[in-house]
Amino acid sequence: MGTPSVDRLVIRSPVAEFDRDPPAQSYMLGRPLRGVRVGVRQDPTWRSWHIIAADWVERLRRDGAEPLLLQTGERTGPEGEKSRRALAEWMEAIDCAVVGLGTCGSCTMWSVRDAVGVEQLRKPAVAAVCDEFVAHGRTTAAFLGHPDLKVLVFPYPLEARPDAELRAIAGEWYPQLLALLGVRA
Repeated sequence: MGTPSVDRLVIRSPVAEFDRDPPAQSYMLGRPLRGVRVGVRQDPTWRSWHIIAADWVERLRRDGAEPLLLQTGERTGPEGEKSRRALAEWMEAIDCAVVGLGTCGSCTMWSVRDAVGVEQLRKPAVAAVCDEFVAHGRTTAAFLGHPDLKVLVFPYPLEARPDAELRAIAGEWYPQLLALLGVRA
């Protein structure tokens, strides 16, 4: 018995193929912040995001917006049902949102999913994701039909940074957040 003949070698791509439907529209606020209800979504996990979000809530208030902070909990079981109800009510009450923090696999997925949920209501949303997880976030957004979802990219890791450094990052990234939401002067 001899060596089998190989006429052709097929190399498969490990990248997922998505439907070729047109991508969902991405929305922009298109007006000044005064009177805008800006949703800020966080979960209890990331100290860094709590510090950045608290800084942004203060800045949003200073700039005339009405920030609506939502802290989600578990996503399964009775706690998951409670989180989903709170999230749906929050999405209805806001005009735009920033959702975070994508700094691990599941947190990135939920941040992107929640931002897409806001966009599906024709409201601008930004997913806050650390640079280590941007590819995962963009893949998730594309899978959900929103390849153009706006992503604000933070350095990784954030968690080990001192509070003062996190507040400095919040200040530096705040104008980018406003630009991604489409806030006009």
